[in-house]
Amino acid sequence: MGEGSRQNKGIHLNVYAFTSEYVELLINVLETKFDFKCSIHRLGKMPRIYIWKESMTKLRQYVYLYIISSMKYKIELINK
Repeated sequence: MGEGSRQNKGIHLNVYAFTSEYVELLINVLETKFDFKCSIHRLGKMPRIYIWKESMTKLRQYVYLYIISSMKYKIELINK
């Protein structure tokens, strides 16, 4: 829950410990299984997954109940 942040109306997932190949595999799963629109952004050489604003409603539906209260601000009202 702590390894991500709002970015514009989407969200970054910081996956710095993963290789580019694993990040691409994870994006493929997010796109095919959950129909999320994702891309790889980099902070220097470190990869991050960006989930686009078009997918935020779906993301909320999947994860909102499992996020602790102090972290919910990261996904609340991003589209509005």
